[in-house]
Amino acid sequence: MPRRAHGSASDKALLMPHIYPKEVRKRLETRFKNPVDPFKLVIVRDMWLTGFDAPCLHTMYVDKPMRGHNLMQAIARVNRVFKDKPGGLVVDYIGIANELTAALADYTQAKGRGKPTIDAREALAVLQEQMDVLHDMLHGVEHGDFRTKAWQLLPAVANHVLGLDDGKKRFADTVLAASKAFALCCTLDEA
Repeated sequence: MPRRAHGSASDKALLMPHIYPKEVRKRLETRFKNPVDPFKLVIVRDMWLTGFDAPCLHTMYVDKPMRGHNLMQAIARVNRVFKDKPGGLVVDYIGIANELTAALADYTQAKGRGKPTIDAREALAVLQEQMDVLHDMLHGVEHGDFRTKAWQLLPAVANHVLGLDDGKKRFADTVLAASKAFALCCTLDEA
């Protein structure tokens, strides 16, 4: 049985051995916020949904009804800027879209800046555009069997890219943009 980080007075005696003391909870929190620590998954009910800052987090699975400010705070847990992270992914198991729309309306009325969400379809369009650019850059060099013959094709592909005007930078920038877009739409079959 997994251990619980925090308990309440109403918990049954059966759960008590699975409730961590405060110092262990603090140690788990520190580990979870460290992007290189192998500790990668937590299941939370309340405490880490709001008021918990870990910018390296990228995915949240929601199976709990939330509204308004609490919903926006929970989504903000994964939608923080961190290094090359393109954005956060919220997997909605219970249909919070209407609540999110209402929370976003509140956010907008509060004069929030920027666009707090990116539609997966928008990210897919960016991915497709970047893949077209990459295919155009590789025009004239054999790369069709790259998945199965990468070692044989890599020298020719690399030489081709390096022979283009500013090819290395353009190729790397396009691959980065495609990777970021893919991270935001990878749940779509088309991606």
